[in-house]
Amino acid sequence: MNTQTLTTTKSNFRKINRKEPKWLYNLRKNNWISYTETPVPERVVHLWKYTDPGQFLVENPQEIMDALPSVSDLTEAQHEFLTGDFAAYGYNRPDRMTFAMLNDEYAASGVIFKDLYAAVKEHEDLVGNYLGHLVGGDFGKIEAMNLALWNTGLFVYIPDNVVVDKPIRLHRHPAGATSFHRLLVIAGKNAKATIIDDYSGSCPDQALINSVVELFVGDSSNIRYANTQRLDDNCKSYITQRAKLGRDAGIYSIFGALGGNVSKVNAGSVLAGKGADSRLYGILFGNDQQHFDYHTRHHHTAGETYSNIDVKVVLKDKAVSAYTGLIKINEDALNCEAYQENRNLLLNKGTRAESIPELEILCDQVSCSHGATMGPLDPEMLFYLTSRGISRDDAVKTVIGGFVEPTVQQLPAELRDVVRDIIMAKLGDA
Repeated sequence: MNTQTLTTTKSNFRKINRKEPKWLYNLRKNNWISYTETPVPERVVHLWKYTDPGQFLVENPQEIMDALPSVSDLTEAQHEFLTGDFAAYGYNRPDRMTFAMLNDEYAASGVIFKDLYAAVKEHEDLVGNYLGHLVGGDFGKIEAMNLALWNTGLFVYIPDNVVVDKPIRLHRHPAGATSFHRLLVIAGKNAKATIIDDYSGSCPDQALINSVVELFVGDSSNIRYANTQRLDDNCKSYITQRAKLGRDAGIYSIFGALGGNVSKVNAGSVLAGKGADSRLYGILFGNDQQHFDYHTRHHHTAGETYSNIDVKVVLKDKAVSAYTGLIKINEDALNCEAYQENRNLLLNKGTRAESIPELEILCDQVSCSHGATMGPLDPEMLFYLTSRGISRDDAVKTVIGGFVEPTVQQLPAELRDVVRDIIMAKLGDA
């Protein structure tokens, strides 16, 4: 990047972001510089072996600097929020206006739920100490672009000893040809909450969503995070999610990928406190020519921590899936347990699945294992069902339903029927 271009870029940030706090302006600017100076990831790197990173970049990112978050008017959100039994409800419109409503009961307990742009100004010290600390400019080129250009986001803060016993429901929608989403969650000590992070909606042709989710889980806290992607077929999405767990903290993550044209997810946890527990479940169902590329990473930096990953994939027509999962255990992280499983069900010729489990174990006093399976429907199961008068289509749906149901049951109750219906619709005439 030459000096003239860099000067122009700084000038653009100074002009566009003049109403933002100085620390945020500097954060954006530094990550913009990091983005421009970081090369595009090479395809030989395992994380990008199956998906071209170039399709998640934008030709004229400077133009997106004009697309700052819109100031929200909560009046429009009142009706939608009141129709659901949620602790909080947030969503963004296609014009990037973001709404965040919180039940008075939880507000009185000190819970904060706001659109991220408002939180930056109203809770500057809190947000400034966490934003970009898990997924920042050093994470990768595309993540640096997000931190520089995010234009819609949500913020959740749960104080010590507060239990949010109703879900926090988020609806994330495409906002133009390219939208940069962000979610920051901070849970204090001994806190508990369920967060439903639902990506859905129609897209302009080949629209791109770049989203980053950061979850800080304090000592003895438990967070349940459900991420569902059921975007229109024209959408491309790139989602990076990281959680950092304190002592005896737990996170229960569920990922469901059903929509979109190209979907890439990089999800994982850093188990930084003794006794931390991270469990991740995933279900990917692709048809037509959908392309899914999921990478998970569990990094055990403290001893006596536990992680488990269970990802199931169903592919039909000419759909493609690539799953890579890394378990890393540091040299001084004694007595850890880590497990990883990926099962792939291929419904016809023409589908393709890749499965690459990875272990980086620097300590020999651990219990760790991984496994992967891949294959078609079991013909004996189909024969058993059809021999009892069940049609072949219904037999296929029954077997697939049984395959995915244990994972569907991990979803919050509000999402289970939605996911089941989409799966059955995708199967069509099986």
